[in-house]
Amino acid sequence: MPFWSKQSRAKRVVGAVPAYQGFAVVEIPVSDFLDSWLPGLQRDGLLVGVNWAGARATGYDMAPTQVAGWFAELP
Repeated sequence: MPFWSKQSRAKRVVGAVPAYQGFAVVEIPVSDFLDSWLPGLQRDGLLVGVNWAGARATGYDMAPTQVAGWFAELP
C-alpha cells in the first residue's frame, strides 16, 4: 500500500503514472496512520510503499512494524 510523506509527492505520482491517474490524494493524520493504518496493514500481511516515485512509481516496500519504529525513534 503506497504512502507519501508529502501531498505534493503523491500528487506528482497520480498525475504522471498512468496506473494512478484519477486517484484522489487523501491526507491521513499521523495518529490515524500509526494507530489504525499500520496495525491494519500488519494484520492483513501487507507492506508499506514508502514515497514511491518516478515514471513507474517504484521505491521501497517496508514492514508496517519497521515504519512504526521510525516514528518511535523521533524525539
